Amino acid sequence: MNHLHLRLFLLLVFALPTPALAQTHPLCQTSPPFIQLYDTTPARESFPIVTRNTFIDGTGPELLDVSVHLPGTLTPDCPFGSIEPMRGIRDLGDGLFEGYVVHNSLSHHSHLFGQTFTFTTDQVWDWQLITPASEGRFYGNFRGRDFVTWAPDGGGVMITLMPDPLPPDWN
Repeated sequence: MNHLHLRLFLLLVFALPTPALAQTHPLCQTSPPFIQLYDTTPARESFPIVTRNTFIDGTGPELLDVSVHLPGTLTPDCPFGSIEPMRGIRDLGDGLFEGYVVHNSLSHHSHLFGQTFTFTTDQVWDWQLITPASEGRFYGNFRGRDFVTWAPDGGGVMITLMPDPLPPDWN
C-alpha cells in the first residue's frame, strides 16, 4: 500500500465518523456502540439460572447487580441507549423484571439514578453476585471474565472472580 492509499485508509477509519457514532454524544461511554468487544450471550443465557436458584418469593438477593441496556428514549443524548447497573431486582412474571438504577461512575445519566425500570432477559448486559459461599468474590461478571482474556493485566481481575461463573450445584 503506498503512502497515499495508507493516508486515505487512515482518514476513513479514524477521522470520518460512522453514521452510528456521529449521532452519539461523546459522553455515551455506557452506550452499546462503545462497549462492542463484549459478548453478552453468556450473561443473558445464565440470568434465568440465577433467578431460578437465588430469587425468594420473586425477589433477587441483595448483592445481585444486573447491568441492563435501557432504551435511548431514556437517554436522549445516547440514541442507542445506555447500560446501567441495577439492584433490588424483582421478577414480575411473564419474562419481566424490575430494578432500580444505582450510581455508575461511567454514566452521565444521573437522572436515572434511583429510578425503577422494568426489563427483560434480552436487555441483560451482565450480572454479578456475591454469595456467602463465594467469600466476597463474584459469580457472573462476564465482562470482567472477558477482560481477562485480552488484557495484559487480566490476572488481577481474576482475584475478584470465582473460578466458574456459576456455582456447580445451580441448574
